[in-house]
Amino acid sequence: MTFAAFGCALDVLDAPEKLAMKLGYLNALREGVIDEAVARDPYDLLARELTGADGLVTVGRLELESWMTPRPRLDALDMVDVLLYREFLDTGGCVVVSARLREFVRQMVLPLSPFLIGVDHSLTGGVLDAICGPDPTETALVVLDSHFDAIPASVRKAAANGESADTVATAPEGPDPGGVTPESYNCGTWLAGVIERELIAPRNIAVIGASDYPGRLQTEGEPEGMAEFRRSYLEFEERGTKVIPKKKVRQDGVEQAAAEALEGIDAHRVYVSIDADLGSGEDAKAVRFLDTIGLEPEEVARLCGCLSAGIATRGLELAGFDVMEIDVHLADIPGSTDRTVEMCAAAARAMLGVGGG
Repeated sequence: MTFAAFGCALDVLDAPEKLAMKLGYLNALREGVIDEAVARDPYDLLARELTGADGLVTVGRLELESWMTPRPRLDALDMVDVLLYREFLDTGGCVVVSARLREFVRQMVLPLSPFLIGVDHSLTGGVLDAICGPDPTETALVVLDSHFDAIPASVRKAAANGESADTVATAPEGPDPGGVTPESYNCGTWLAGVIERELIAPRNIAVIGASDYPGRLQTEGEPEGMAEFRRSYLEFEERGTKVIPKKKVRQDGVEQAAAEALEGIDAHRVYVSIDADLGSGEDAKAVRFLDTIGLEPEEVARLCGCLSAGIATRGLELAGFDVMEIDVHLADIPGSTDRTVEMCAAAARAMLGVGGG
C-alpha cells in the first residue's frame, strides 16, 4: 500500500496569543531577523523528517490564502486581525476549506491512501468526506486526542465558567455588545460534524486519550455548566462512540488502549487521526492547545504502532491517517530541544508499519 503525504495549513484561531505569534513572525520577517526560507507550516517540517520512508510519496499541499496560514506573507500583514479570523470561524469558513480539501484529495491523492499533515483538526472532515462512501458503516475512525472534539463551544465554555450553556450562548462577546456565540464547524466540533453528516457511524468511532472526560457520575453541588458538559459528552457514548480517557490509557497501557479501540469495529477499513497534543508536555510543546499533559512521545509512537499492527491483524485496511495541530512557531525555534516533530514523525512511521510498534 502506498500513502500520499499532503499538507493543508489552515490556521485561523482567533486567540490573542496565536495572533501575537503571527505578528511577531511577520515583524521579524520585515526587519530581516529571519528570512522566508523557514518552514511555512508543519508539512515542510514533517515531510522532511519522513524523506525516504517506505511506502510514502509526497503530492504537495492545498494552497490557501496567505492570511489563513500559520506564517503569512508580508503582504497579508493587514489581514492578521482578530475580527477577520472570528468572522471566518463564525460563518462556516472551516466548512468551505474542508470542502476544498475534499476535492484536492479526490483529484490529487486518490487512489493512493491519504496521509494529511495539517494544522486545524477540522480538515480531517474534508479527507473523510473524500474517502467515505454512502454507507456510514464502511469506514471506522480512531482519533488520538487530548480533547473530545464534539462538544459545542457554548457547552465547553459554560463548564469552564460554571454557567449554563444558554447563558454563555447569548452572552455578549467581542466588539459587538449584542452578539451571540455562534456554534460552527471547527477544530473543536469537527467530530460531531462527521457524525451528524453520517460519514461514519458513531459506533465505529473511538477516541483515545481524552483528558476532558467528565465521568458518568454527577457530584453533589456540581455547577449546571459541568452537568450540561457531561450530558453532551455522554450522549455520544450512548450513541456508541467509544471514549478511552487518558487516565485509563496510563493505567492500562497503550497496547490495551489500541486493542480496546479496535474491538467491536463493524467496518472493513479504519482511518486514524492523530492530534499532536496527545503527547503534549515538557518534551512536546509545539501543539496548538497546550492545556493538558499528554503521554510521553515514545508512548504516542508505540500506540500508533499497536493500532497499525492491530488493524492488520484483524484483516482491516488502513484507509488513511493524519497528523494535526502542530504549531510551527514553536516547532522550529533555533536551538530548541522540543520533540514534537520527532514524535509526530515516529507516529507516522509507526502507522506506515516501519517502526514505532
